[in-house]
Amino acid sequence: MKLLFSWLKSLAKLINLTRLFIINAVFIVLIAIIVVALNVDDQTIHISDNSTLHLNLNGIIVEQKNPVNFAAELSSQMLSGEQQQIKEYQVDEVIQAIRHAQNDPKINDILLELNSLSGASINHLTDIGKALNDFKSSGKKVTAISDNYSQAQYLLASYADQIYLNPQGMVLLQGYSVYRLYFKEALDNLLITPHVFKVGTYKSFVEPFTDNQMSKASKLANKHWLNQLWKDYIDTVVTQRSHSSLISVQSVSPSLQELKAALKKVDGDAALYAQQAGLVDHLNNRYEIISKLQDNADLSGHKLNLVDYSNYQSTLPKLYSPKGNSNQIALIHGSGEILAGSQDVGAIGGVSFSKLLDNALQNKNIKAVVIRLDTPGGSAFASEKIRQQVLALKQADKKVVVSMGSVTASGGYWIASAADSIVASPTTLTGSIGIFGMFASADKALNKFGIYNDGVGTTELSTLNPTRALNPELGEIIQLGIEHGYQQFLTVVSEGRGMTVAEVNKVAQGRVWTGSDAQNLGLVDKIGGLQDAINEAAVLADLKQYDIKVITPAVSAKQQFINEMFSSNVQQLGKSLQLNPTILETLDSLQSQAAVFTKFNDPQGRYAYCPMCIIK
Repeated sequence: MKLLFSWLKSLAKLINLTRLFIINAVFIVLIAIIVVALNVDDQTIHISDNSTLHLNLNGIIVEQKNPVNFAAELSSQMLSGEQQQIKEYQVDEVIQAIRHAQNDPKINDILLELNSLSGASINHLTDIGKALNDFKSSGKKVTAISDNYSQAQYLLASYADQIYLNPQGMVLLQGYSVYRLYFKEALDNLLITPHVFKVGTYKSFVEPFTDNQMSKASKLANKHWLNQLWKDYIDTVVTQRSHSSLISVQSVSPSLQELKAALKKVDGDAALYAQQAGLVDHLNNRYEIISKLQDNADLSGHKLNLVDYSNYQSTLPKLYSPKGNSNQIALIHGSGEILAGSQDVGAIGGVSFSKLLDNALQNKNIKAVVIRLDTPGGSAFASEKIRQQVLALKQADKKVVVSMGSVTASGGYWIASAADSIVASPTTLTGSIGIFGMFASADKALNKFGIYNDGVGTTELSTLNPTRALNPELGEIIQLGIEHGYQQFLTVVSEGRGMTVAEVNKVAQGRVWTGSDAQNLGLVDKIGGLQDAINEAAVLADLKQYDIKVITPAVSAKQQFINEMFSSNVQQLGKSLQLNPTILETLDSLQSQAAVFTKFNDPQGRYAYCPMCIIK
């Protein structure tokens, strides 16, 4: 026994020493990083004459950059080795750089390198595209290059004067789709009983748990807006590529028979097919392209000077810099799913987002508020809490305009409906006015293994438990609550939009609409982007001169320091673990469809949510 005690004591000491060693090692690494960061001289960026703005967007384009979580970042760095970094580019900053370069005499043209652009919404791409068109209108050129073009990358590339493709590359245009995993048979086999409560013919979030395929109503509704988005994509590409006599609708969206026949003519050479279809202008690798650009520069009497986007952006004034006006328009961004309580950036919290609106309410200089929403919805309770704060702004005689991003549906529309004016893009996905709740019982599965739930309670309500069968009357009570929530949703929209409840119900039922449709149906006032919404707010508030005040969640000085230090080192955990992309895609699909069970936290279990509305 004494020997065992001595051995355990030695083991405890070893564990404690190991723990201290790891803690000290991490601490030393942190100190080293801080010392290096503090001793790096600030590099002065000098933009020379005859420069080319190099838009090398190696990451994703977002509405707002997410602050870096230090613990997650450190773990990722330790695991990831030398994997490629994922960066976030704020869309309005990219547009600012392009517009500034348009009037910058030192910038001759733009080189748009798209190899590593890994994510962007349709709206973001078209907004940047419009800025590129304005840039070209000044007589400056835009050149796009990539080894391959994904659908999103190519949409942005279509705004270029010339598109280059690697001779071994391809342009992959698949169209838009909504495909989901359906679990009914799996749940049946597992003896799990899903209890679904919903109102809205087209409110299809719960279908995967009750069926093995998409309903006819959902297919009809989804096909309608998917076709609109795809037509808009085709029209954009054909219009932007009109200088090519080869481009056509069939170039962008051929049938399988047309694609096969065209590829046979070029012996399956995807790059040559893209050129012959008018999708690209030239087939060259990157070295050849840079050499050609250098030759063109030499002919103009100067050397090729590529100015990195990040460096150029760092020389620009801060977005919405104050001009000293006492009248202000507040700009508040809300992105992600709507959840109850306080949430970090990346989600819209009922409490935390309301605080941002309250900041605008308490500021006497703020005369109008623009709320930029990009959300598929979520908690009905949190949505209503935020809407109440919007009403408080209006009661204080502050005008409220909602600018819809790529998606402002369900709970997002619940909030938006209270605004004085709603501005959306033609491809914004909105509406989805419906509501649902869900509860699953595993009693049959437990019974099969000889496990039973029994006991006593003070009321019949106390029997609500996932390990017990759901009392039918209790199910009817829950359904009553969901139906009340739907009627509340209709009333909210009716009051906000000046429509009758019956009129709202006709365009509701959980159906998704594009911004163009929503305007025709009276759900949206104007078609436009964020700047259009700001202009609308100025008109409504009768402001001739004003400053834009961006209201964001408060960040401590310590956290801000950490964020800035590590913001350039965010890496993708999936890549660091080298997971198969197919596995990652499947896991992502499962996670998004299981959101109602994992992270949604509505106190009444009522959700106004549209997962299909997230189209990249």
